[in-house]
Amino acid sequence: MWPWQQIEKLLKLRPPEPNYYLNIPRVMYMPLMQDQGPADHLAQLGPVLYTCAAHVTEGSFEKTDISLSQIKSLTSIVDGPLQRLSLIIADSLARRLLCPVQGFSGALIHPSDYFEQPILQTARCNLANLSPYISTGFATINRAILEAMENEKVVHIVDLSCSTSHPRQWIKLLREFHGRQGGPPGVRLTVVHDNNGFLADMRSLLSKEADMLKIPFQFNPVIGRLETLGFNNLRNTLNIKYGEAVAISCSLQMHRLLVVDDNMSCSGIGQLQKMANIAQLKKMASSVYSPTSTLNYPQTPSPQCQTPKLLASFLNAIRALKPNIMLVMEQDANHNALLFCDRFVEALNYYAALFDSLHAVAGANPQRADERARVERMILGEEIKNILVCEGVHRHERHERLSQWAMHMNRSGFDHVPLSFRAIWEGNQKLMSFGLNGCQNKVENDCLLLCWGSTHLYSISAWRPHKGSSSGSREHMLVQPQHQII
Repeated sequence: MWPWQQIEKLLKLRPPEPNYYLNIPRVMYMPLMQDQGPADHLAQLGPVLYTCAAHVTEGSFEKTDISLSQIKSLTSIVDGPLQRLSLIIADSLARRLLCPVQGFSGALIHPSDYFEQPILQTARCNLANLSPYISTGFATINRAILEAMENEKVVHIVDLSCSTSHPRQWIKLLREFHGRQGGPPGVRLTVVHDNNGFLADMRSLLSKEADMLKIPFQFNPVIGRLETLGFNNLRNTLNIKYGEAVAISCSLQMHRLLVVDDNMSCSGIGQLQKMANIAQLKKMASSVYSPTSTLNYPQTPSPQCQTPKLLASFLNAIRALKPNIMLVMEQDANHNALLFCDRFVEALNYYAALFDSLHAVAGANPQRADERARVERMILGEEIKNILVCEGVHRHERHERLSQWAMHMNRSGFDHVPLSFRAIWEGNQKLMSFGLNGCQNKVENDCLLLCWGSTHLYSISAWRPHKGSSSGSREHMLVQPQHQII
């Protein structure tokens, strides 16, 4: 029996008294230990983590030190997903306590300074290889692109997934195009990534595959990150030709465009929020566990009343390109809450489920334990630190839920495109191929939600510009791409 199946039976935090925070999640994953003694000790991790977060919010070094010592002691019992996550959270809380202290924040080393680029890129690839959800996202997105480009002779695919980009996704799409009735189209692929070596390797792999399949192919590398692209001249940056059929794929990147200067720590409102954070965290720390629980906790809405300017500029630029379809995959979590308390509880639940899923993958494939450890420390660990430590423009891991993304897309002039039965079915088949009972999917408003147990982890949705601004016209005669990389 996989750990997630026992998690729901282990503990539940009783909800606090009715107050402003009634909608925050109150359940935390806890792996079941064979020995009930260690399990009893691990059950204390939840309250200790909440207590530590409250002490950090208070700014108490002495109390935080005691809580951190307790966390270290509890996590030393046995190696497991919750223990490893708790250590990362403890590190994040310690950093959050130090950051306001003059001189301390400048002494903290940014991950980009101590992670060598090749090792970091390996960790990114390991995440795509290990995660059942990213593989499922690739399969679903590819099917949606194939359906949108069914009758096109020349197809331009724009991959804006940046660090999540993986040549495996496009190799499989080329093979699907090769088997298309009536023959394959000419394919142009533009990939945005911040690693020139990665782009060179990707170009080499895809060009060889296209040569073998005899598909006319062009590869257009763009060095950069999504948030640094010049949206005023996106057509030229991405080498989009007027009138061509365009499909845009953007996985796990658009949340970085939600950045706003929401740091209110110096205001009176900020002080009131700080006091509310402390009170709420203390209540959760003192809550009593019960033997049964449900993971279907209420979902806290994002505080965004308007689409942030950077995201709005990006979506306006995308709409002007008149793509046939745009596929979006995002983390389905509310890590964009203004209040630290909301973010802390949401991150604790979300990453506990994600760590547990990767633990199950590595458990079924013990030789991949090193890959799992690298992903936890270098990719997920740094996401958690950004969510819990950073504020304002420095916080870029601003994940939001599917309903909030739908709001942003609709405001920016996009219509929702329902995922087809076949796209959802192929995604489900890919997810089930990993053989993990914890992997689940749900269809919500013709979008796909990928879950571990009952916890939503990722969403996949499809969009196109509103009628009247959508593609379909062929304003210029298109030239078939040469059968080579340029």
